[in-house]
Amino acid sequence: MKRMKKYLLFLVTVCLLAACSDDDSITEGKSSLKITAAPIEDFNYAESRTFEVKLQNVSSTAVKQPEGWNTSLKDGILTVVAPQKGTANILKSGKIEIVATGDDQSTLNASFEVKVFHYVTFENADESYLAGPTSYGENLYSNYTGEYLYGGYDDLESGLFFHTSNEFYNGGIAISQWNDKETKLYTNQCSVYYGDHNQKNGGHNHSKTFAVAYYSSFSGEEATSIDFIDDNAEYIIDHLYIANSSYAALSMLQGDNTAKKFSFEDNDWLKITIQGFNAAGEKTSEVETYLADFRKSDAGGVLTEWKRVDLSSLGKVHKIQFSMNSSDTGDYGMNTPAYFCIDDIAVAL
Repeated sequence: MKRMKKYLLFLVTVCLLAACSDDDSITEGKSSLKITAAPIEDFNYAESRTFEVKLQNVSSTAVKQPEGWNTSLKDGILTVVAPQKGTANILKSGKIEIVATGDDQSTLNASFEVKVFHYVTFENADESYLAGPTSYGENLYSNYTGEYLYGGYDDLESGLFFHTSNEFYNGGIAISQWNDKETKLYTNQCSVYYGDHNQKNGGHNHSKTFAVAYYSSFSGEEATSIDFIDDNAEYIIDHLYIANSSYAALSMLQGDNTAKKFSFEDNDWLKITIQGFNAAGEKTSEVETYLADFRKSDAGGVLTEWKRVDLSSLGKVHKIQFSMNSSDTGDYGMNTPAYFCIDDIAVAL
């Protein structure tokens, strides 16, 4: 599983008749319970994860978990195992709670929320699906004469299909492992601006594989869309991760022969809009997120990491589609390269 492990330390200490706040220090001799976890921990189906638990002056413990989840607490390590996909009578979300009895007979507890998803990670993509044989992605065009001509990607477990066009310059989504962070312009259009240069660890959480998308305003959003193969399928796509391509990032950071260098003086920005549609073709909602933001002095500038984007507000969808806009736009559309990268798509199957 590739998801970034960002933990927030929660100190939950319940003393006799009174609960101590997160900011209170642990008093020596008092019973206490600490667990290291984020407020919400996302799991893949059947994934096993461990969390550190610190107990002080505790005589007994018990762990509560949602139906279908398994837990064990041993030697200060809490192990949580998410349910298998397709298992009957499971809860896809709920609370993991540790309840302890202190030596002073106080009751202590600590908890965090858990959710389980199917993650589209692209890690099992066959060689025939990978953009290549260079980071330009020659096999994304119909005149390619090599062994594998790319024609779109489908994730069999989720039933999601990633669209493209016969010619990548008309827009599309391709699967890539390139992360050349130095080569400028379109000859490096399939690289993500993340990881160690040319080490193929540019995916989210330094995995190898991700998707790279090119949005063409002339072709429309259909080429940069993801939908379920089953015409009637509708599921919640809870979140995904977005990053800059090297082509776009280097253009915004340095400027090139067609696009300007972004600056706070000009309040520049690069934005992605993600729209959801149900099986009837009706729009459910939309979400906006920025790949570059220079609109305020404390904005983040050019995104150089993977960014989680919450899509839960789209509700159940049959399709999501992507479009882009930039502050650097001319008579023929965006001057900024209209590329972005996607990874770890969480589907609530």
